[in-house]
Amino acid sequence: MRFCFEQTLPVSRDVLFRFHEDPAHLGLLLAEWPGFRLLRHAGHIQPGAETWFEQQVGGFLPVVMGFRHMVYEPDCRFGETLIHGPFERFTHLHEFDETAEGTVVRDILEVQLSWLYGGRFATQHLVANALHSAFDFRQRSLRELMSNRLEPDSVSGTE
Repeated sequence: MRFCFEQTLPVSRDVLFRFHEDPAHLGLLLAEWPGFRLLRHAGHIQPGAETWFEQQVGGFLPVVMGFRHMVYEPDCRFGETLIHGPFERFTHLHEFDETAEGTVVRDILEVQLSWLYGGRFATQHLVANALHSAFDFRQRSLRELMSNRLEPDSVSGTE
């Protein structure tokens, strides 16, 4: 399944991209998301770097996922693909487009659970809802962080 989440923020593209360049900020964005824990990261998002996290499913089942960064075009886009986890396919491309209103942050995902975990049916009926909730939360969190004018250099990472 393909998902696209967009939001426009009154912040410059370079500030938003620099914020996302630090994988520790994923922990900051999702600090209040139930069951999320950033496990480790390479400290950057350039090709070959990995970011690992754990997400509790159903409030009790920990699922560890590892992603390898594959695309890195400063100020424009970056992306990663799943290397460990329950998905047959999971790619995530982050795009940043500057407009007169600010910067459009676009997240494009291609997601498919492995057949062992319910395949297409579970992706459509369980994962889709979870992704919508997670990205709604993430967008609110990013909006709040940027409205407080936190510059990436002044934001401490988590863990």
